[in-house]
Amino acid sequence: MICHSHMLALRAVNRVWPMFYKIKLLSWARRAGLAEPVILLSFDCDTDRDADAAVRVQEYLQKFGMTAFYAVPGELLETYWGEYCKLLDLGAQFVNHGYRRHADISEMTGKPFSTFTYCNIPDDVWKEDILLGHDVLTKLTGTPPTVFRTPHFGEFNKKEQLSKMYSFLASLGYRVSSSTKPVFGMLNGSVYNCGEGLVELPLNGCLSKPAQLMDSWGFLSAPDALGKQKLLRELESYRKLFEAELPIVLNLYFDPADIVNEPDVLHALSCFSGFSCMTLDDCEFLSLAHTGK
Repeated sequence: MICHSHMLALRAVNRVWPMFYKIKLLSWARRAGLAEPVILLSFDCDTDRDADAAVRVQEYLQKFGMTAFYAVPGELLETYWGEYCKLLDLGAQFVNHGYRRHADISEMTGKPFSTFTYCNIPDDVWKEDILLGHDVLTKLTGTPPTVFRTPHFGEFNKKEQLSKMYSFLASLGYRVSSSTKPVFGMLNGSVYNCGEGLVELPLNGCLSKPAQLMDSWGFLSAPDALGKQKLLRELESYRKLFEAELPIVLNLYFDPADIVNEPDVLHALSCFSGFSCMTLDDCEFLSLAHTGK
């Protein structure tokens, strides 16, 4: 488990030498025996506007044979199941993303804002939220989920928080968490054991600025968003590594409503369709997990 001092040290290295991140990802992949580049694609559906957008995004991806996981709070799944159930027929799967709505759209700015987070709440509250989300997914899909992602990606990343969460998820039979920042992937690899039969899949950062998460919030939706062109350049940087057939993992997620009307971004994703697009619970990929550096 990564400690605070390691995180600070790695962030400092990344600021001075961004290339270090790419080197670490490639080095881990070679040691793990990864034979080809792999993309893991998922979407966080945190507001009402994501239901229709998720279906439209998945319809687009299906044309290119790409699969994805969708992380949807149980409360929104219940409300919009008439839309979300279509994802199953399109080859998509679901991630337990808790139960309570944890974001809404500001009437003033039209931007999402947080309404609920696992940070600074009693353990029994977030545990209940995980259980309720688990029960809703099981009821609606007929299959208990085995993959989990915390609400508001990366906010619940302290060592003690993750330790408690991993233990609880393992007790429920989960196999995968994908809830940690890029620095975890730099230290431990793109997939690693976190105890009790559970593995963690950290999300990727930018090759030019590793601490910056590759997501639509930071580039398209945040008040200080970096902009679409920068996102496209970062995706292009990863695509060049894929085209060079270098073994590397790109674990990527967006909010569907942020990209459904962005043809340039959708096209950039489709450019990865000729490569291995694995699910978050792919047994072959998870077998690469290891403990430590």
